[in-house]
Amino acid sequence: MNKLRLILSAALIAFCGMVYAQDINEAGEALNNGNSFIKAKKFALAIEEYKNCIDLCNEIGDDAYELSEKAKTALNIAYIGLGKAQYKAKKFDDALAAFTTAYESETDEAKKKKTKAYIAKVLNSKGLALYKAKKYDEAIAVFDKSFENDETYVKAIYGKSLVYRKQGNIELFKAAVDQILEIGPAYDKKTVARTAKMVKGFFTAEGGKAIQSGKFKKATELLEMGFAYGPAKAQAHYFAAIAYNGIKNWNKAIENANKALALEKKSKSNINFELGKAYEGQGNKAKAIAAYRKVVDGANLDAAKHKINHELK
Repeated sequence: MNKLRLILSAALIAFCGMVYAQDINEAGEALNNGNSFIKAKKFALAIEEYKNCIDLCNEIGDDAYELSEKAKTALNIAYIGLGKAQYKAKKFDDALAAFTTAYESETDEAKKKKTKAYIAKVLNSKGLALYKAKKYDEAIAVFDKSFENDETYVKAIYGKSLVYRKQGNIELFKAAVDQILEIGPAYDKKTVARTAKMVKGFFTAEGGKAIQSGKFKKATELLEMGFAYGPAKAQAHYFAAIAYNGIKNWNKAIENANKALALEKKSKSNINFELGKAYEGQGNKAKAIAAYRKVVDGANLDAAKHKINHELK
């Protein structure tokens, strides 16, 4: 009887050993399968294999701890790979889901930070898509989330500035631009340069619109805002000359007309016409005539001749 029990016990031990070996082999095979799918960039399939490996390791227990840890590390890599693939395919919500899963399961702080940077990038692209679709409030909310995930990612603030520019919200546009120019140089010089160019162009265009509407005081304010961001182009100073002439600030008109003349490489007739108006307003007849004589083409040619031959003769 005792001999029979010993035989049965030995058989049971042998059977359990076989089951254990089978389970550990299956877990190892699942890990290897996942690695093969990673190499083939079949990330969704790799994720399933790694999950299967982890489940088998949990059933085995402590003896499979090392194998389980390898599978968990590989699983995060697979989610990152899946997120990148979905981002490339412009499936932004799917990409966010993959990156978020990787972030939540990651324990290494440096890797968590890197994953949040991926999330910020995807959110920014989603925000730009919403901006292009004219869903401006939604875009702003997404750009804010992008920056929350990575406070060095100034492209998200740039996205907000695009929305505010489109909406004509000058106060918020300027605040966004100022934020980029303040923190951006340490992280993204290209976006800073792009922003500086955009902001000057924006205020030049807005100043021109105000001039067309006869709002010369507003035009001077807008153009001066643009000048605060660095050297301006000839057109901006030309607009400023028109606007300052419009409010009879002859000195500022002359100052800006001369700056425009120094910068303009093509026709200077329109600028000289504004310079002539400013000198005329100032009461300097000789300089006004001299400026009007330099109007040699364009829409103001006849008006300049009339000034010389009749009004200032």
